[in-house]
Parts: sequence; structure tokens; C-alpha cells
Amino acid sequence: MAVEEPPDDLSRAVEIKLRKWQAEGQPSEGAGDIWRLYESLTHDLSYALCEQLRLILEPTMATRLKGDYRTGKRLNMKKIIPYIASEFTKDKIWLRRTRPSQREYQVLVALDDSRSMAESHSVHLAYETLALVSRALSRLEVGDIAIAKFGEAVDVLHGFDSGPFTDQAGTRIMSAFQFDQKATQVLSLIETSLRLLEEARERRAIMSASSSELWQLEIIISDGICQDHERLRTVLRKAEEQRVMVVFIILDSLHMRGSSGSTDVGQNSILSMNQVAYRNVDGRMDLHVERYLDTFPFEYYLVLRDVEALPDVLSGTLKQFFERIAEN
Repeated sequence: MAVEEPPDDLSRAVEIKLRKWQAEGQPSEGAGDIWRLYESLTHDLSYALCEQLRLILEPTMATRLKGDYRTGKRLNMKKIIPYIASEFTKDKIWLRRTRPSQREYQVLVALDDSRSMAESHSVHLAYETLALVSRALSRLEVGDIAIAKFGEAVDVLHGFDSGPFTDQAGTRIMSAFQFDQKATQVLSLIETSLRLLEEARERRAIMSASSSELWQLEIIISDGICQDHERLRTVLRKAEEQRVMVVFIILDSLHMRGSSGSTDVGQNSILSMNQVAYRNVDGRMDLHVERYLDTFPFEYYLVLRDVEALPDVLSGTLKQFFERIAEN
């Protein structure tokens, strides 16, 4: 009789296989096996996220037949006998495609490929998050999905026009991540993303007029360290004007890796991180210490330590956003 491994043991086993694959130079023939391990590891969680998103991201494209019309695409057979019995006066016997049943959202998932991700031991959690989110979106048939990596530059690994995000697509992107870029240019990522999303919206609008009014979604997966907070706020305001919601998933892997012998395992957490800033006080510049997250420019962000928390936290964030939009 087979004994099922506890989730923590299974996660550690997958991480060990990932490190071995990376140490061997990330051979392409092993990329598919590693991706499938992460899909399997997050299978139940991706299903949970899919079902929660189903309640938040409502169908937008009318594909199902509904209604009683005098003209339409198909006869409503249930209305034929009453139509004849009424001497052809009850003539609303046609169906039209007016019932929304498909989704046509556009979601861009961007994963940090910088060296800091490896140094903060965030790679395993990053792949768990990527597999969970991409699989949930694909299962939901959310619309168009794009996957990108960023660091010093932005590289689209799976475009909006590349079709569904399949296992084969997952295998391709596994080999693309090296986690060795020397910088994390989040500002450049947002600016590039807005161009990509605008182009994707224009392409979708050719096929569906309603898609031009839909909100687009960008999910950033990173360790959360970024510069140019004020300039980022300006670009993020532009994103909202373009009907783009940006959610930042901060991978807080260092919170469990305190210094040797330390009892405070949270000392390396981004929640405890401080930064120094100059402020003008009565005409002179004073040095102040402030919490890093107090000035974090992203309105919608979540700090992730355990991938099992992601379905509830991410769906809660999206629900909060769309409720705010509905109120306005």
C-alpha cells in the first residue's frame, strides 16, 4: 500500500529536483518533467483558485442562445406548438446569442528573473506561484494569457496571440528563466506592459466590441524590491486610466532564513525591512527611517510566504478591486 507524502515533504522533494536540474545546466529534456512536477504540486490549489475566480471574473462574451424573439438564429422548439395553436400570433419563437458564457479577459503574468530572486531563495516559491496561477487561469478559460520575465529588460515568453497556455508552453518557459539578471527594473516592466496590453486590447476589439471596456489584469511575481517609487506611482495611475489592474505578489521567502542561531526568524522578512529617506522639515533635510512597505507604490499587493495561502488571498484582492469598480 502506497503511503502519500505530506505536502511539506513533497514540496521539498520538488525543490531538490529543481536545484539538481539547475546544477546540471537546465537541460531542455528535463524542463517538461520539472514543470509537470510543479503543476502536480499545485493541482488542488489551482482548482481552488479557479473556482473562486469563476465567481469574480464573470462571463463577458455572449455565446449561448437565450430569449424569445421574432427573429433570431435558431428556432425555440418549445414555442412551436403554442405558436401554431395561437394561429401564428405568438410569434416570438426565435433564440439569439445573448447569454454570456465565455470570458475574454486579458491577463499578463510577469515573473522576476533577477539575481535577487535566487539570493533570496524565492525561485521554488516563484515556480509554485507561476504554475498555480497559470493553471487556474487556463482551467477557467479566462481569455488571453501572456507570460513574461523581467529584470534588466522585459521578455515575453508566451504572447497574448500564442494561443492557450498549455503544458508544452510551460515546458518552454521553464528553460527561459535563469535568475541571473543584475537589476530589477519594475518601472520599465510597467511601461512595457502597458504597451503590450494596449496592443492586445486593440487586437481583441477587432473581434469583440465589448472587450474594449473590460479591465485587463497584470500579476507581478517578485521579491518586492524595487526603486523609483514616486515614478512608479505616476505610471500606475496611468495604468488605472487605461483600465489595467496591477497586482504585486511579493515572495517573502527570507522570513524563514534568519541568521545562524537567531530566534527571530522574521528579521529578514520584507515586513521588517526599513529604508532611509531624506525629508524637508522646516527648511532643512532630515534623515528618517521608515518601513519599506509604507512607501510601496502598488495599491494592490500581497505578501506570500506559503503558496497554500495564494488562492484565498489573491481572489480576495481581486474581489475587493472589482467591488470598488462596481461602486464607482
